[in-house]
Amino acid sequence: MSDCDLDEEYVALIAGCQPAVRGLLRALIRRAPDVDDVLQETNTVLWRRRQEYDRDRPFLPWACRIAQLQTLAFFKRVRNHGQSTVDEQTLEQIAAVATSRAVETHAHTAALMHCMEKLPLEHRQLVESRYCDAMPVIQIASQAGRSADAVSMTLYRIRKTLMECIQKRVAREAQ
Repeated sequence: MSDCDLDEEYVALIAGCQPAVRGLLRALIRRAPDVDDVLQETNTVLWRRRQEYDRDRPFLPWACRIAQLQTLAFFKRVRNHGQSTVDEQTLEQIAAVATSRAVETHAHTAALMHCMEKLPLEHRQLVESRYCDAMPVIQIASQAGRSADAVSMTLYRIRKTLMECIQKRVAREAQ
């Protein structure tokens, strides 16, 4: 694989973890502009350290650790300007919980995307209409020429199928 291909793959890893890393930073830092600044610093460090990343290990925990270290550096800077911050031990505890939740959420989201792809097109469109487009069941039923009860039952079965698929996928990935 060429360096260019590796860089593109690495950029995709960084892009894919942005919501989770932002969530971690929001758990650690109060002000949204500060979250944005630390996220940008984290992305810069991630890029600079791309040669250090071990591709055999999960990317998200590594990125979260870098975000945590950038948060510590941020708190040291603001402490020098007289602002109150949390102590390092508290930050470690919050970061551990937030990182765990970020990894779990990321895994569930990836599993959901995989499981959605496995659905028949009609079911995928039904889920997207209801949950992405926030279309009321009555409107979906009217457009499909079905009763609202039938659409609700179909959505229930699809959700159950998705939940089982997600649980199996996450359990498989955890092994």
